[in-house]
Amino acid sequence: MIQFTDRSQGNAKVVAAKGRLDETTARLLEVHCGDLLRSGCKCVVFDFRELGYLSSAGLRAILGLSKRIHAGGGKLVFTGVSGSIRDMFDVAGFLDAFPVVDQMEPDIA
Repeated sequence: MIQFTDRSQGNAKVVAAKGRLDETTARLLEVHCGDLLRSGCKCVVFDFRELGYLSSAGLRAILGLSKRIHAGGGKLVFTGVSGSIRDMFDVAGFLDAFPVVDQMEPDIA
């Protein structure tokens, strides 16, 4: 199970994910963020402080979203990446490929 909570910060949409991002829930992330992009959002910040589990299917969903966001001239940022989630990001090379911030800055977009 996964839950998403959105809030605006400047020109960015912050998407807080709570639960598990795995094969079962990866499609929900794609749909949720696809709706944001269709509404004109150019900057998405994923807040993973409450994400308990991230699988390779979740990583693939993130990578696919990244391609869509960048193709539209947008930006993708991550915050709250720690513990096993940070380990997965490291192994997948995401720490080098994406901006990962410890704190949300007011002008993140």
